[in-house]
Amino acid sequence: MASVGLFLNFVWAMLLVVGLAYVAVRLLKRMGFGRTSPSRYLNQIDYLPLGPKRGIALVQVVDRTLALGVTDEQISVLLEVSPEAMAERAAGSWLADDAGPPSVSQFAEEILRRIKREGHE
Repeated sequence: MASVGLFLNFVWAMLLVVGLAYVAVRLLKRMGFGRTSPSRYLNQIDYLPLGPKRGIALVQVVDRTLALGVTDEQISVLLEVSPEAMAERAAGSWLADDAGPPSVSQFAEEILRRIKREGHE
């Protein structure tokens, strides 16, 4: 009979420890500890893969939107996208023809056109 009492005390203590751990984890998450994303100022808006281990990422850094070329070896800033261009794209009129979302080649042509334009300014 004493072993049943010891077992029940053990179970009660384990439930108490697990319950306190659960409450502690919830409180710590509410206070900001254990965030899944360590960044409050960076946001990946979109990513276009262009091949194995390479692509173009559209990233928001605080109040700037950047198109980044991403490869296995490096990350390069391709261009800064203006807030007006983002607003136009959200409205659906980024490209001249409004026939739906742009294809990969249309997107690449638009990026190249903007890079050339920024290089000549």
